Amino acid sequence: MNSAEVAEDGAPVAPTPALYVVLSNQSSKQNLGTYLRTATAFGATQVVVVGTTRFGTHGAHRAHKFVDIAHFYKFDDARAYLKSKGCAILGLCAPTAAATALSSTAAHETAFTCSTAFVVDNEAPGLSPAQRAVCDGFVHVPCHGAQATPAGLDTTVVLAIALHHFTAWAQFTPRATEATRTQGKFVLDALPAPTRDAHKATERARKRAPADEADLADALGRIFD
Repeated sequence: MNSAEVAEDGAPVAPTPALYVVLSNQSSKQNLGTYLRTATAFGATQVVVVGTTRFGTHGAHRAHKFVDIAHFYKFDDARAYLKSKGCAILGLCAPTAAATALSSTAAHETAFTCSTAFVVDNEAPGLSPAQRAVCDGFVHVPCHGAQATPAGLDTTVVLAIALHHFTAWAQFTPRATEATRTQGKFVLDALPAPTRDAHKATERARKRAPADEADLADALGRIFD
């Protein structure tokens, strides 16, 4: 729904907060399939990929076709874009000493207030300095009982739990299911209009602009040679 909609009593209806997932793709060898599938399952508005434009989608099971993907080369540019959308930016971290040092909040205790982007440490354990620098705060999923390893949960599981808490707060409408011969299946949304190419074209134009200006200045300088 949008801000122009009104309730039955005529009162304005607040727009539904948007959900973004921010993934790192610095090496160009990342398989983002399971992250894209998780983001799609929770109704993410968009997945923001930072780094190179090539990545794998194994494990997405075509879910990546149902979520819009934006691309940026730098985390600073991704932050500027998300802030233009009115987002709070939260980094997902493991429930370790690092989470304590970052003053991280447990996902189920996080006081969400607006559209939110979750930054995921999908390339290496722990958020990188560049990822931490763009975050407004940090969220973790606490574990209970004895743990065999410091990182008790897969990153996609942590992401899913965090997204569940956000969508519960934002009151996203649960996806309907349809009956099949073997089990219920979620009803698919319509394929979104692709905007990834438009984002890539904008990024290329932004990076090319300084070089074009330099060429123009050089050409003007030669007029009087």
